Amino acid sequence: MVVLLREPDSANGSGVTFLSLTSQRRHFDTGGPTLAETGEEEVLRLLAEIAAGGSAPVLVVGPGDDAAVWQPPADVEVALTQDALVEERDFRRTWITPWALGRRAFTVAVSDLAAMGAAPAWCTATLCAPGSTQLEDVLEIQRGLVAAAAGAGCAVAGGDLSDAPGGIMIDVAAGGTAAPGQWLQRSTGQPGDALAVTGHLGAAAAGVAALRLAEFSGLAGRPDDSLSDELLRWVAAYRAPVARIDEGRHLANAGVRCGGDISDGLLVDAGRTAAASGCRAELWLDRLPVAPGLRESFPADWLGFAVAGGEDFELLVAAPPALLRELAAEWPAGLAPLSVVGRLTEGSGVGLLDHHGGTSQASPPARSRHWG
Repeated sequence: MVVLLREPDSANGSGVTFLSLTSQRRHFDTGGPTLAETGEEEVLRLLAEIAAGGSAPVLVVGPGDDAAVWQPPADVEVALTQDALVEERDFRRTWITPWALGRRAFTVAVSDLAAMGAAPAWCTATLCAPGSTQLEDVLEIQRGLVAAAAGAGCAVAGGDLSDAPGGIMIDVAAGGTAAPGQWLQRSTGQPGDALAVTGHLGAAAAGVAALRLAEFSGLAGRPDDSLSDELLRWVAAYRAPVARIDEGRHLANAGVRCGGDISDGLLVDAGRTAAASGCRAELWLDRLPVAPGLRESFPADWLGFAVAGGEDFELLVAAPPALLRELAAEWPAGLAPLSVVGRLTEGSGVGLLDHHGGTSQASPPARSRHWG
């Protein structure tokens, strides 16, 4: 099936037409030898071959040895992060192709570097999967990850492979650099700071809801077969998140020092920033940059998706209002838009108001927590 979708552009977050990758790449479980039939040594050789083909020159010794060697540039500090995607918790095989899953695994991990204002340098990936997993699915995951890393100028330094009961788990660790002291940290906000986010909110959570809706419908086949073009638009946002690397670096270079990403939803992550900074976060409903069309597609659920759905991987920063006004006036056209959505005040917790100085609104429950 070939479908024309609308997906956020990787540079500025606007909608662009593209040919769905799900029509061009292999789906899960479509045939071929398994990992058990291929053997560990051959699987590792094939994975290393794919990684070597996309490695950036940042590595002194690339994948293939027992460890990679990286020489950081002079006069930088290094950020480290790690994130995992677990089958049936973070994805389902009917929701995404193996190639797109690899791309997503890289993006989710590197979003944490973007949230610190760092430039990605290298990553490693560990794949745990049962022996019955088809070899070509694993190779496609690696190809998607390596393609995403190459697009970010990031070397794939290696990783690990393990047999595991149950489903697939992909764990990506990554390292990046920034000039000394030029980090975005959640703990550096101050009362009176304005809160701002990049891009738009709610699209990815809407995509997850659309995929679940297709499953609950009981229709045979993959979810795409029973979803309208309108709903597939939201699914694309879930399948292909964007790490706001350039935005994070631009904010840090401009003097912003408080920030993080919105992987778990604006309410949750604003609460984290507020708690780390010893403040209260106040969010303004009328200022939220809700994904275009979300209200119309999900009239009963759009607010929950926008502030509590998670999976957006946009950035949330706090800075003096004057600095954010100055940034907005000179914001590069190629970056995702920056929108003021609230402020930090004295106190604790998070409040949702209908507008600045307005009345409190009930906050939707968080949808992205692992244990409630």
